[in-house]
Amino acid sequence: MSEITAAIKARQTQIAQLQSDIEILQRAVSIMGGGADTTAKATPARQPTTKPAKPSAKRKRRPWSAAARKAMSKKVKASWAKRKRAKR
Repeated sequence: MSEITAAIKARQTQIAQLQSDIEILQRAVSIMGGGADTTAKATPARQPTTKPAKPSAKRKRRPWSAAARKAMSKKVKASWAKRKRAKR
């Protein structure tokens, strides 16, 4: 029975961490002006420009190599671990 309790406690901790991450991301999105934030006041609509915007050419991106993806994965995981240690 204690194993189940420990598992539930671990999941609740994970849920709390995810909710915190969601709040951080929502704040970042609202700061960058991307979309409506449900917790912030509504922002006024943007005024249309006087001349029509040019359709931007889609930038071609070179796909990441497996080594680059793996390196980035390690960096991101280390960042997450550092943030998790800081919260304790």
